[in-house]
Amino acid sequence: MSVTPLNALSAADQTPVVGSAIRPAAPKQTDAQKVAAQFEAILVRQMIGPALESAMGGGGQAGGGGTYSYMLTDTIANSLTAGRGLGLAPMIAQQLTPRGTPVTTPDSL
Repeated sequence: MSVTPLNALSAADQTPVVGSAIRPAAPKQTDAQKVAAQFEAILVRQMIGPALESAMGGGGQAGGGGTYSYMLTDTIANSLTAGRGLGLAPMIAQQLTPRGTPVTTPDSL
């Protein structure tokens, strides 16, 4: 097997790497806002989960009660955090945004 050394390649064989081809290390601001909204929904789900589970008859019962409890918890958490949510998502997005980058909060968050 023959391998050509890098210094033997001509300038025509070498393609320069342009800045647009390199992925930025920091997430995009829209990505940070999406992640923050999802994290807020997870926090709300964990807070209201035990309360709704005990209201549904609680703990390890047969017959699918746990599944319905989870579905109810998921639906309520998603409803509570839809739109502007509880206000945690903008603060989480700000923490996920690199320093010096302005944080704008759209109305949909």
